[in-house]
Formats: sequence, structure tokens, C-alpha cells
Amino acid sequence: MDPSQVLVKTSKGVEEMKHRSFGLPQTTRALLIMADGVTPIGTLLSKTAQIPKAEETLNWLMNEGFVEAVMPGQRPGGVPASVPAAASGSKVSGKQALIAMTRELLGADAAKVIQRLEDVHDARPDLLAAVERCHKFIKLTIDEGKAHSFLKASHALLAEMN
Repeated sequence: MDPSQVLVKTSKGVEEMKHRSFGLPQTTRALLIMADGVTPIGTLLSKTAQIPKAEETLNWLMNEGFVEAVMPGQRPGGVPASVPAAASGSKVSGKQALIAMTRELLGADAAKVIQRLEDVHDARPDLLAAVERCHKFIKLTIDEGKAHSFLKASHALLAEMN
């Protein structure tokens, strides 16, 4: 881990914070809470020195997709913080929102999934069908956990846009 980077919650991390969907142990959840997207990893590790295996737990949170290490001022997937999050803009289309969420969730692995989303019409039935196809693709080629997170986040996002 680069001590100058910051830890930013991914959509999976945000989901855990909101709904306790993954049942993280208390110490792990506390470290997830501390991943605020502002505090450098080096500072975070010095603040958590009293927590046993804090660095290992932070690495686990990254490996499991709850947080991502980024340079200060970025969101997951290298998206600059100045670019609004998909769900925050009321004029963002469903397709644009899905693409932004996919970038945040999958980071470097997002390109092939985004291409599949870009190839469909921005109509709810088409987007839902594309989400199902992308879910299967992510599950087979990237990661089952990320596929599950993608599916849940996509359905939630499209439900908000009704």
C-alpha cells in the first residue's frame, strides 16, 4: 500500500455501511468506516496501530472490494472527485449512471462491461437485459462477489431512476 494514497469505499463498501449486507466483524467494520477518502493510508495506519492486524484487515478490505486505494481527490476506478457520482445528478440517464457505477465498482476491469452497456439503448428494458448479461460476464471473467455487487447496485440504480 502506498502511504500517500487514500482508501475510498466502493459501492460494496457503501452497501455494507448502509445495510450491513456482508456481516463484517466489528473491528473490520470500524476500519471500513475510517476509509473516508481523505485520510492518507499512512496516517490511517498510525491511527489504528492499537488495532491488531489493522494493515492486514485493510488489505483484506481492498482485496474483497470494499475499499480501493486511490490518489487523493479521486474516487474508485480513477474517476476524479470533481465528476459527479452517477446517482447524484438528476439529469443523468440510466445508461450514464450504470456506466459510472460500473467504473466505480470494477475499476480497471470495467472497460469490457462498459462497452456492453454502451451498445444498448437507454431504455429501461434494454438496460435491464444488458445488466443481466453483464452480471453473467462479470461472474465468469472477473469475480463472483463483484458480479453480485454489480447486479444489486444496478437494480437499485435503475429503480431510483423511475
